[in-house]
Amino acid sequence: MTTDDTSLPEPREPDPDAPVRPTALVLTAAFEPPLDERQPWLERYELVDALAVPGTDTPLYLTDTGIAITTTGIGKSDAATTVTAILASPGIDLESAYIVSSGIAGSSPETTALGSVAIADAVVDWDRKHRWDHRADSNAVETAESAAESADERPIDLLAYRPRDYVHRLEDSVVDGALAAARGVDLLEDAGAREYQREYPKAPDAGPTIERGTTVCGDEFWHGPRYAREVERLCERYGVAPYVTTQMEDAATATALERFGLCERYLSVRAVANYDRPAPGQSVAESFDGNPASLALAIDNAARVGSAVVEALVRPDPLEIGSGELE
Repeated sequence: MTTDDTSLPEPREPDPDAPVRPTALVLTAAFEPPLDERQPWLERYELVDALAVPGTDTPLYLTDTGIAITTTGIGKSDAATTVTAILASPGIDLESAYIVSSGIAGSSPETTALGSVAIADAVVDWDRKHRWDHRADSNAVETAESAAESADERPIDLLAYRPRDYVHRLEDSVVDGALAAARGVDLLEDAGAREYQREYPKAPDAGPTIERGTTVCGDEFWHGPRYAREVERLCERYGVAPYVTTQMEDAATATALERFGLCERYLSVRAVANYDRPAPGQSVAESFDGNPASLALAIDNAARVGSAVVEALVRPDPLEIGSGELE
């Protein structure tokens, strides 16, 4: 089945006197081709209702099994605004819901295969840090050679003043349950994505896998080995290295949920669509554009694993939050 605007339920205003009580809230970032993370979710379920929530850009679609699905928009400000608007709406009650971010991500070619899906156990905010340029202290002029020599000394560090560490360590029991469900999913493979993967000599010579680890969230579209080293260093300072995936929404989502006391039931399910550096003989610009086959593969695998995770969590309810039927 495919969905389009004419087949989707007409959005209505939330009713504070009869709030909907989802069993799960699924958050994708984008819904416009070629980056349509929402479509595979809408195709998997029968949609019975839709809410136009003030403060969000797209409707909240409700399935016959009690799952709510929406898009946040790309980036941390869009994600924080959307999630906060949903949490603050008197017509939506998330007290019995698990919350799952599902979509694509980047990764190191040394970490995993394209199309692999990672369940995060830690979410790092890349934008909250110090980035020092000590070469300016001596008025030195940087050359390509000096930059390479100083790469290990390039100072990325935690903020000197911070009320808390800008890393969210997610609830182990929820992560464990998600991993158990994810490992039972048959991941799709794609010959075009595999061919592109082989351009990276250090990439695994294997198809997609299920992974667990740190995801790094930032508003910056960074790309290349120099910045990858800096990302790794920040994760090391927080004690959550190595990073497995990178994306642009999940730290904001986790922060909003934390403010409302709901972060313990949050999950990030991200599929690897591209690598964060060029292959040998490839320019950074060429690499950044990625590969259409790996993008499509990641979008599909993210929804495949995400839906299995959601359905597995709602049934055993590891946090005993009382998930029930949509009301």
